[in-house]
Amino acid sequence: MLDTIVIATDGSGHAAKAVGLGSDIAAKYGARCVFVHVLLRNEISENLRHMAEVEHLADQKGKALAEAIAGVPEGRFPADISFDSEATKTPYRVLEAIGKQVLEHASADAREHGVKEIDVRLRDGDPVRRILEVAEQEKADMIITGARGLSGLKALMVGSVSHKLASLSPVTVVSVK
Repeated sequence: MLDTIVIATDGSGHAAKAVGLGSDIAAKYGARCVFVHVLLRNEISENLRHMAEVEHLADQKGKALAEAIAGVPEGRFPADISFDSEATKTPYRVLEAIGKQVLEHASADAREHGVKEIDVRLRDGDPVRRILEVAEQEKADMIITGARGLSGLKALMVGSVSHKLASLSPVTVVSVK
């Protein structure tokens, strides 16, 4: 029996598929979904940096966001993230605003799939450790994650989050492609 499913999401395409599958499973079994997002501290892709700056230009002439993005320690933005002027005053708040929107999107998708009980957790630090901590705290029966996220080339060299989770987790880990 499944009571709690932890679904890790970074806003990537694979994570969106993990959210969908996890939500379907949770709805079918009446399980609680706990979405976890660990603040993205990988490299900023030029396309995403440009997208963020262009979106923000209309509101604040780009200044606050451009300064914030320049100071983000290796952050990378998922698609369809919107920025408001208050949420993007500091580099940490940029990452936090992104994380909150990723979790809101995941929660909305889960509700559309019929999930009744949804919790979200926003964490900072090593993604594998934080996901495992949430799974332990929430007494998860399963962890679902995307097979590949936004971590790019570095993950190929040192191992992906999903691979490490599968190796270290005491509960079932489903990696979605």
